[in-house]
Amino acid sequence: MRFNIKKLLPKKILGRLLIIFFLPLICIQCLAIFLFYDRHWEKITTRFANIASNQINLVIENYINNNKISKNLIKNLNIKAKVIESYSSQEEQKLISFVQHNIINTLKSRINHDLRVSFKKDAVLVFIFINNEILELSLPKKYLVSETPLILFLWVIFSSILLSLIAFLFMRIQVRAITRLAKYSEEFGMGEDSRTFKPEGAIEIKMAGKTFIKMKRRIQNQIKNRTNFLAGISHDLGTILTRIKLQLELASNLSDIKKIKKDVNSMEILLSEYLQYSKNADNSFKIKKLNLKNFLYEIIESSKKSFKKIIIELECNPKIMVSLSENNLSRIFSNILNNACKFGKKILVTAKIEKKKLIIDVEDDGPGIPDNIKNKIFRPFFKMDTSRNLNYVGSGLGLSIAKEIISKINGRILVKKSRYKGSCFRIIIPTTYQQK
Repeated sequence: MRFNIKKLLPKKILGRLLIIFFLPLICIQCLAIFLFYDRHWEKITTRFANIASNQINLVIENYINNNKISKNLIKNLNIKAKVIESYSSQEEQKLISFVQHNIINTLKSRINHDLRVSFKKDAVLVFIFINNEILELSLPKKYLVSETPLILFLWVIFSSILLSLIAFLFMRIQVRAITRLAKYSEEFGMGEDSRTFKPEGAIEIKMAGKTFIKMKRRIQNQIKNRTNFLAGISHDLGTILTRIKLQLELASNLSDIKKIKKDVNSMEILLSEYLQYSKNADNSFKIKKLNLKNFLYEIIESSKKSFKKIIIELECNPKIMVSLSENNLSRIFSNILNNACKFGKKILVTAKIEKKKLIIDVEDDGPGIPDNIKNKIFRPFFKMDTSRNLNYVGSGLGLSIAKEIISKINGRILVKKSRYKGSCFRIIIPTTYQQK
């Protein structure tokens, strides 16, 4: 089994930047401290211990020769010395540091008498066993232990923490600029026009921000041109339809009038779908609290007026309340429902809440959708009926409109086989809900 190091790496860029910055810094400091301990500090400590052992040997030799402690000698050496009757093992320390261990070994190797060493706060006590006597020597701690390395270590650690904190703040500013750019891009993708974005950070990040702003303007211009184009076509055709209707009212041949009226109604359906598609660029909506069953029932009753022979049933808990955009949900559901009514004679609508998501299934008993075109039906102007004489009136924009709206609110549309052997469109929308 391979070990994947990517699983251990942070997912966010700030975490990765901190690793890139801190990992070499920590490695270099650890290496420097190791070399300092192993080379420099050990040599200094050994040298101090050698000097102290020479002084101790001098005091011991003088004591053995004169059978007493020379006060002038210990005064010149700045050492306190006295003869004690007994030695307590409590003076020995069980836990000693690396430096203390080095000092003890150096003293034992250079002094030819049995000895014990005890480290106090300001002094180092050396007990020398000479025949039946015990000579206690007290040396200033600074003679054997240098405090400069400790100060150096503390300075290195605190300065590293301070510099790391400053580096972290600067890196956070750079990452914040990237995060703002990503959030601005996400808002634009969701259809929200945020005007407060200003490129900041490093030159490369500013360049990316300015490039995105230019791209956003080009996209908005294209959307605006598309909207104006479709709106202009719909307006012109609407004017012509109005004239045709007026002429129909003045015509006398009833059979021709019915045929022309049918064509006019078809054109009106197409125009309404074109206008609805062109309005998809307008994403302004307000969240409202809706009774789900009543809301879906009103849309179903409205569809029944256009599809009088279609049987539509609704299954939904009447207590479910959802907070959604009324306009968005209406356009999504009505387009899916109208598409089902065109191809089926019996429609079943099921609505429920699962894991804080609204799920609406629209099932029909129509011919169904082949697997090879399930990914194509949501394309604008796509029609399953490719014959020259259209069996169903429509522009092929209904499913495209529903797909576009639901994508902007982080929802999904799934297509599968229904229990009636037709098609089942499942609408999944994140929402907040409550029961009465």
